[in-house]
Amino acid sequence: MIKNFSLSLIFVLAAATLLTGAGCVLFGQTSAGPVGMYRSSDKGETWQQIVAYPTAKGVQSLAGLNIFRIYDDPSDPNAMYVGTRGQGLYYTYDNGDSWRSVSALDGKFIYGLAVDPKNKCIVYVSDGLHIYKTTDCTRSWNLVYTEERPDQRFVSIAVDYGDSKILYGAQLNGDVIKSIDAGKSWRVIKRFGFTLQYMTTDPSTPKRIYLASYNSGLYRSDDNGETWNEFVKVFEGFTDSKVFYRLVLNPSEKDSIFWVSKYGVLKSNDAGVTWNVVKLIPPPGSVNIYGFSVSPTNSKEIYYTATILGDQNKPVRSTFYKTVDAGNSWVTKKLPTNSIPTAIRVHPLQTKVLFMGFTSLEKQAQTTF
Repeated sequence: MIKNFSLSLIFVLAAATLLTGAGCVLFGQTSAGPVGMYRSSDKGETWQQIVAYPTAKGVQSLAGLNIFRIYDDPSDPNAMYVGTRGQGLYYTYDNGDSWRSVSALDGKFIYGLAVDPKNKCIVYVSDGLHIYKTTDCTRSWNLVYTEERPDQRFVSIAVDYGDSKILYGAQLNGDVIKSIDAGKSWRVIKRFGFTLQYMTTDPSTPKRIYLASYNSGLYRSDDNGETWNEFVKVFEGFTDSKVFYRLVLNPSEKDSIFWVSKYGVLKSNDAGVTWNVVKLIPPPGSVNIYGFSVSPTNSKEIYYTATILGDQNKPVRSTFYKTVDAGNSWVTKKLPTNSIPTAIRVHPLQTKVLFMGFTSLEKQAQTTF
């Protein structure tokens, strides 16, 4: 079941200045570079690609993986899972020094993953139409849900932190399903009727769910999804802020969340009721922010990537930004590849260690980030 791995034209000057954020002009390259996973041990100053690993079948490589998401294991800071765009699921238990792939999920687009916070060997994964479950750390898998409508898919799955037998699945069409018996049975608890993009449960507040729509704002439930609070009008003062990219819970501050959208980055300290602008170097609406993360020990330490896409999703340029003072000042760094950065992870304990995933979308019809 498991394979083991050891470890054209010059751009306008104004646009180049915008992306560097440091007042110097860069001349962009239009061809995409390598994809896959990269690791930094110095908060993004330098990066190393996670490339080749010997296996029983010969040397394998992570270098060609198109990364969709990076998922944490709530109980193990050195464990993380990497979902790819049609190339299966990969994971590490030793902070990226060695990797494994799940052969049962080879060739699948991993849209969602959730690890039981009380038992790291229980993992739920969705390839869009199905939800799979393992209870033995990926050695075997059982199918626990199938979506019969071929035009629908799961955008996220999540486990409640207070009762890990409670599971949720959010679907593209706006349906939310729930299981109270660890996936044995399911029921629809809400039909929103608009496009959903992401769902997560709150580690610091059991029973709380956050649900992000593509263009209809944020929704929050504090009672396991039975009733919902709507946060739509709060975004009206921020142009294009409903065009959702990422929702990130602040790991070091209760009720603190970040909303990343076409507008830029907004922060709420009251679980979505009110929002403040996180000042960025690029003007609102000028870039796409797909990679975003906050230090688990210092909420003033923020990392993000700014990307401009050209025709057929060709990356024009992406730039890495970091701040240690909550956005009052930013430092910009060159990324190790010109592909599209989709995810950033800061190690929960070793906060100098960062992981970043990259993808390529050139000439692909599927543009889900």
